[in-house]
Amino acid sequence: MIKNFILISVFLFSSLYADEKALEKVSIQLKWFYQYQFAGILMAKEKGFFEKAGLDVTIKERVPKYNNIKQVIEGESEYGLADSVILRYRAEGYPVKVLATIFQHNAMVLISKKESGIVSPYEMRGKRISYQEGLDDSIITSTLNFAGLNKSDFIKMPMDFSHMDFVNGKVDVSEAYMSIEPYWMKQKYGIDVNVIDPKNYGIDFYGDLLFTTEEEINKHPQRAEAFKNATLEGWAYALQHKEEAIDIILEKYNTRDLNREQLIYEARVTQNLISTNYIPLGDVRKSRFKVLADLYAEHGVSKDSLDLAVENIIHDPSQKENIFEQYLYPIVWASGILLIVVTLLVYYNARLSYLVRTRTKELEEAKSDAESAAKSKSAFLANMSHEIRTPMNAILGFVEQLAKAEQDPLRQGMFKTIENSGQTLLTIINDILDISKIDTGKVELELRPLHLRSLFEEIHLLFDSSAQEKMITLSLHIEESVPNCSMLDSTRLKQVLSNLINNAIKFTQEDGHINLSIAYNAQAETLEIFVVDDGVGIAKENIDKIFQVFEQEDSSTTRRFGGTGLGLAISKRLVELMNGSISVQSTQGKGSKFYIKLPHLICENEVEIDEKSNVELDAGSLEGKVLIVEDNKTNQMLLSLILDEFSLEYEIANNGQEAVDMFSESRDYSVILMDENMPVMNGIEAVKHIREIEDENGYTTVPIIAVTANALDGDRERFIEAGMDGYIAKPYSEETIKKTLVHYMRN
Repeated sequence: MIKNFILISVFLFSSLYADEKALEKVSIQLKWFYQYQFAGILMAKEKGFFEKAGLDVTIKERVPKYNNIKQVIEGESEYGLADSVILRYRAEGYPVKVLATIFQHNAMVLISKKESGIVSPYEMRGKRISYQEGLDDSIITSTLNFAGLNKSDFIKMPMDFSHMDFVNGKVDVSEAYMSIEPYWMKQKYGIDVNVIDPKNYGIDFYGDLLFTTEEEINKHPQRAEAFKNATLEGWAYALQHKEEAIDIILEKYNTRDLNREQLIYEARVTQNLISTNYIPLGDVRKSRFKVLADLYAEHGVSKDSLDLAVENIIHDPSQKENIFEQYLYPIVWASGILLIVVTLLVYYNARLSYLVRTRTKELEEAKSDAESAAKSKSAFLANMSHEIRTPMNAILGFVEQLAKAEQDPLRQGMFKTIENSGQTLLTIINDILDISKIDTGKVELELRPLHLRSLFEEIHLLFDSSAQEKMITLSLHIEESVPNCSMLDSTRLKQVLSNLINNAIKFTQEDGHINLSIAYNAQAETLEIFVVDDGVGIAKENIDKIFQVFEQEDSSTTRRFGGTGLGLAISKRLVELMNGSISVQSTQGKGSKFYIKLPHLICENEVEIDEKSNVELDAGSLEGKVLIVEDNKTNQMLLSLILDEFSLEYEIANNGQEAVDMFSESRDYSVILMDENMPVMNGIEAVKHIREIEDENGYTTVPIIAVTANALDGDRERFIEAGMDGYIAKPYSEETIKKTLVHYMRN
């Protein structure tokens, strides 16, 4: 009996010892202090995912004075977290391997104080900028380079991790993490900040990457795979159980007096940086490292080393060792002359395949580069449009308000001049965007049944007053043979006719004549449109130039009449998109005749003519409360002035998060006017949260109107699809706001 008891005790003790020994001890070096940024790793430990994978993991906070990547390379920890800079270490010969991506987007941004007026890298010239130099300053320097800034164009300040230099005004702009510093600046110091996000300028690197060394993978391949899978399992749990993760961080890992509100804020931002709605958790791609390699090459790192690093930095456990290549030479020696012949044939085939692959890769890279350049160009033009429309909204809006109360005719004329100049600038911006979209093939026609007579009468009415101001007679002639309806893109046809008639008015002297004529060629089934003037005309040798981009008849034309030389180029390309043609006959000093020929597509159903309502819009009788969601103080003031005119009650939210919080507390809003590009939370995200609140509580849906400088093709549809009810593009007029409020507040 005693002997059996001893044997059982020894067996149980041995089993416990074996189980304990089975857990392999490893550690991971974090890139900063404990916070929600590392919630997935903390949950993998606390919820037993590491233990289930056979691992006893020690999680190490970073000591800022040490290089956390070098600590893994030098063996202080087996695993670590790093930014995209890990590629540079690989290119410089360090044997690092990426196991998985945690953050698909980098959290690093630049911040400035709200009152500084620094809202983009373009305002940073000559400013004091603080960022960490050396470990990975590529995101910051690339953002500055995007605005054309080199080191000599600003004052580089040492990085102060406490950010007190920024708080005390010793620096103008500071590197920050968007998931942390904007919150602390507001909550701890009462400082509102502008967040300048590199992603808005096409600079989007990986954020946190889980990495290890080649030595760890070679010695412990199964352990490396187990560590990666347990980490991803921990992140999946943390994202689905944010409150529980926050509770654990506060209870066990709160080394810096973190609070719940901060961690909730950080968790929300982290969710967006990980982007699991669009990309699988852990997904890592060679193509994104290739873009980063091109950037590092511009900063002096060897391109050959970078290309090699791109090929080898990602650990793929599915890759197998080629046994044939391993034993190739013994087989060749043993097989004799026959195998040599076979080897030569294989070599020839491999060489041919290599040449084909190389050429294919070059073509793919060239295509990728072209697509990347086109995307960068489109992103730049869209950003330029947005950045100009925002202040232009304030200029035109305040001019409109000032002109209403002005009695002096001279001052009224000045206000009208400012308004016309602003509208001219917007026309130039729209023309540049149009020609860019046409060049990249992004213009799609929307063919709809179009009542032709109504369209041409509308165009005539639109320009008749402008013609009369110059004492020019603008006549309209529509032949009886012209069909009532044709399938056309109304917007693009109006754009073409507006360009032609506007030019005719510009180049025709007082007491001149302009004739808009429309005919139908039944035999060819084409519409024929003529715009004829008796203006200055075009010299014969210059006729071919006028349809080219940025070209006018000659330089004196620009000096005398202005313009960019884009209108006719755009018109020609739009007409050709409609499978039509445009030509011109002109005699210098006698006038010009522009001729458009378009195919007539028969309408299946006759279009109904909209009857224009003559009812006067009266906003004075409106009642209700409006929520203005706008981060720009100037535009807040403008909307406030307009709503004061209508005697409407209103409140202001400075960003999307404030709007969601205010809606949660008080639902007595009749309309919400929502901007899109805002810090903390943008307009589309805010609408999503508001609609969720309405659905969860059975609330009546409040109308939400997008009021935004995002005014490109497709933006309206994007906002409507996101759950908004209407759309107003900046710059807007008081009349536009009034019509919108009357429509939604009365209905």
